[in-house]
Amino acid sequence: MGWWARRIRKASAYGPLDRAVRQWRDLGSVLTSTGTAPNGNALVYRMNATTLEIGQGANTFKGMMGLAGLGAALTAIFVLFIMTPEAITFAVPRHYWGSLFFIIFLDIFILFPLGPLFLTIFLTDFFGYTDALLRFDRVRRKVWMFVGTRSPIELDWNRLTPVSQGITPANSNINTFRSVLLVDLDAEGDVKFDGKYPRIASLGQTSLNEQQAISQYEYVRQFMDLGPAHLPSCATYLEHRTVFRDIVRFFGFLDLARNIDWRRPGETGGYGLVFANLFCMLLGWGILPFNLASYIAYRCNRIPKWPKDIDDYAKDGGAMRPPKGAASERLRIVLKEVPFILLWVGCAFAVYGWAASWFIK
Repeated sequence: MGWWARRIRKASAYGPLDRAVRQWRDLGSVLTSTGTAPNGNALVYRMNATTLEIGQGANTFKGMMGLAGLGAALTAIFVLFIMTPEAITFAVPRHYWGSLFFIIFLDIFILFPLGPLFLTIFLTDFFGYTDALLRFDRVRRKVWMFVGTRSPIELDWNRLTPVSQGITPANSNINTFRSVLLVDLDAEGDVKFDGKYPRIASLGQTSLNEQQAISQYEYVRQFMDLGPAHLPSCATYLEHRTVFRDIVRFFGFLDLARNIDWRRPGETGGYGLVFANLFCMLLGWGILPFNLASYIAYRCNRIPKWPKDIDDYAKDGGAMRPPKGAASERLRIVLKEVPFILLWVGCAFAVYGWAASWFIK
C-alpha cells in the first residue's frame, strides 16, 4: 500500500481528524480502575472462569437497514427494467434528446452502481451474523474480535488503550451517544489495521449516559484483572435469537405496561403509558414493519462460530454459560400486555387496510 493510500485510510477511518470528530477521551490504562462500578447487564452472552464472551452492540438496528436496502434495490430494478424502456419508447419518436440523455445518465451512473449496493446491504443485514462477538481470555491476556468468515483478529489486552467515544449524529442534534472502545495504537498514536479492519473493539451498545458505557468497560476490565468471582451479578444476559414479543415491543413501550403494578399504592408511570398508547396507536403502523424485519433478520442470521483453537482455550475454564443468576433479555408475553398488543397492532392493521382500499379502488 502506497503512502497516499495509507493516509487516506487513516483519515477516512480512525485517523487524528476522525478522533477529533468522534470526541475520543482517554480512559488511562486497562490495568487502572476507572472508579466506576462494573455493570454487565445486557452485555454478556456466556462466560466461565477464564473466558468472557460479549457483543459489540453493532447490530442494534438489524433488519431495519436491510429493509430499507431491499426497498431501494427493488425501486432501482423497477426503474431500470420497467420505467426506462417505457421512457425511451416515449422519448425517441418525439426527439426528446434531453430527456433521453438524462434517463441514460441516471441509469448508468446512479441506478447501476447503487442497485447492487442496496442489494448488498439487504443480504448482509438479513443473512450475515447476529453479532460481532468479543472474547476475553484472562489467562492468556488476549482478546479475539469476530469479523465474519475470516480468522478473528487477535489483540493483546495489556497493549490496548481504552477510550470513551462520543458521537453526535448531526450538528442540529444535541444528544451525544457514548461507547467505550479498546484501541490498538502504533508508536505515532494512530490506529493499527489488520488488513482492511481497524484494530478497534467496541464494548456493548452505545448509550446517552457515558458512565453507563464506562461501567460496561469496567465489568470487562475487572473480569480480566480479578476474575468472575469478584464481579457483581448481572440482571440480564444476551441471546442471539429474538422472540415473538420483540415484534410487538414497539421500541420498548410495551415494557411500560409490563412494569406497572396497579395493585401497588402510589404507583407511577400511568402518564407514560398513556403517551405510549397514543404514540403506538398513531405511529405503530410505521414501527411494526421494521420490528418484523428485525425479527426475521435475527432468525435468518448465522450465530458466530469461533475457530476450534479459540474454543479449546475457553474449555480451560469449564463450560461457557450465561452469568449466574441472570435472566434472558428476551422476555415472553404476559397476560397484562395482551390488551395493549391487540390495541396497537389492531390500529396498525386498520391503517394498512385503509391504505389497501385505495389501491383496490
